[in-house]
Amino acid sequence: MDSNEVEKAYSPSQWSKRLSANVICQKHVEFIEKESLKVKQIISSDLNIPYGPRPREKIDIFGTDLKNDSPIFIFIHGGYWQEKVITKDMQSFLAKAMYQNKIKTICIGYELCPDVTFEELVGNIEAAAEYCLKYCRRNGSRGMHFAGHSAGAHLVAKIFNNYLQKIPLTDQKLFKSAFLLSGIFDLTPLLKTSYNSALKLDEECAKKASPMFQDFYRSPSSKFYVIAAEYDPPAFRKQAELFHEKLVSLEIDSTHRIIKNVDHFDIIENLSLECFDLTKFIINVINKVNVN
Repeated sequence: MDSNEVEKAYSPSQWSKRLSANVICQKHVEFIEKESLKVKQIISSDLNIPYGPRPREKIDIFGTDLKNDSPIFIFIHGGYWQEKVITKDMQSFLAKAMYQNKIKTICIGYELCPDVTFEELVGNIEAAAEYCLKYCRRNGSRGMHFAGHSAGAHLVAKIFNNYLQKIPLTDQKLFKSAFLLSGIFDLTPLLKTSYNSALKLDEECAKKASPMFQDFYRSPSSKFYVIAAEYDPPAFRKQAELFHEKLVSLEIDSTHRIIKNVDHFDIIENLSLECFDLTKFIINVINKVNVN
């Protein structure tokens, strides 16, 4: 494919059946911002907790009035590692259904490219994971369930590979699930796109940053759920399929699902709804893990 074809292949807004590319991103931002403001008004929270010195190195915790041992749903937002309009402040809407099921929610903010290098960004996320681990241990939580959307799915995969290798087995056991939603796991195609202007990756760096090309760490307690939307770009759906197959080939517990009738944007928006198929699936996984 030439650069224009690759650009389209990796531009989720070009593949929605609901709205034009020009409109869908704007509507997505409006939706998550509006719904998140509602949640902040009704669910107990502790906001803007710093885990590092830089402006975006903060987390929000929702459900602070739930029992200390409640399981924790931890979310990392997308935005191609560079979209400043997307922030942790807009992810609060995810806490609504979780809170109704007595699950705490943590939304992670992180520094973006080109303000930091890609390698620094990944280190940023590991620092956030370490903070979450300490919070989990301090409160006696039954476990952490990470989810990431788009670029956030890539970052969750990096946590479960890079970070888990650095910590004791007793701590690894608290990392229960990785929900990888509409993610990208091979970054090399992005070298031909405009997204790389901010990422500044060369082929060697792109491969090093890609979970698809890494000898993935097999943690005995972690399960992966590699999930794509029916109307995700075909390239995203294929990457999800291939990454799931890689995990299975390494004897890592992985499930692959395609969520019908949603695109790259409403697959995440609909997680505000307790009746949404994927919301029910995630909650069932969390509840099943934490009764065993």
